[in-house]
Amino acid sequence: MSTKLYESIDVPADADVRQDGGDPAEVPADVVECGEGIEDVLVEEIRLLLADVVAVSPREWAARRADREVRVVACEAALGYTFNDRAILANALTHSSSTSDKSLDNERLEFFGDAVLDLVIREYLYHNYPNRQEGDLTEAKSAIVCRVSLVNAAKALDLRSYLTLGRGVGRRRGIPDSLLADAYEAVVAAVYLDGGYAAARDFIMRSLADAIPHAVERANAANHKSTLQKILQQARLPLPAYRVMDAIGPEHSRTFKVAVLVNGVEMGIGQGSSKKAAQQEAARAALERLAARGRTA
Repeated sequence: MSTKLYESIDVPADADVRQDGGDPAEVPADVVECGEGIEDVLVEEIRLLLADVVAVSPREWAARRADREVRVVACEAALGYTFNDRAILANALTHSSSTSDKSLDNERLEFFGDAVLDLVIREYLYHNYPNRQEGDLTEAKSAIVCRVSLVNAAKALDLRSYLTLGRGVGRRRGIPDSLLADAYEAVVAAVYLDGGYAAARDFIMRSLADAIPHAVERANAANHKSTLQKILQQARLPLPAYRVMDAIGPEHSRTFKVAVLVNGVEMGIGQGSSKKAAQQEAARAALERLAARGRTA
């Protein structure tokens, strides 16, 4: 069946149509034998994609289109936002692997959504943490919008169930986390374009409500070591050294005790479930000791 016949019935440009009706193309043997590593992964993905190039009837495309519309409506409910133009949301849920028309995939929206997300979080931190310095706010922002946070938000919204993907995507190893994070950013842009800044801000704050306080706490903890280091550098003192003093408990549930030393002098001791956590506590203790010295000086 020719491509022209499909076009006469308004088949989408991203239809997987094989013009010759023959067997799916095969990857040449010399390409397959490219050695182990990333090449094998790429070859396998190519095989999967080529295997999906099959003739699709108009009836099946109509069914796929109807299914996509159902998924868009379901996603709208999951997001807690009613779109004035659902086509924008459909665009945000369309991965580039499923269409040859670049104006229909979500890559441009993902690019835009990244900026919207960045602005919303910066505004939130600026108003809610007035006593924090620029460096602290930057670290907190980075912790909030990191890939892990976005992936967790996408999973909580079950975005993977609503995405339109090429058949070969994720078949062997599941949907990549990077794809879920990008989809979340695309949805942020879709909400912004459809409802404006206030709607996008409300959606972001709802969907990242659990991530924000934890991310800020992690950023604060990370600052203990960096703050101690900055203070010592400004005082032209040697950088701090951390020494594990003890490790208590079984391997799967240990508590570490760490001391921080400055020029060989013990300045603080901390405990934690990991060496890094114990180091942060030790740095915090050292900062408190330095602050107490400053008050009594």
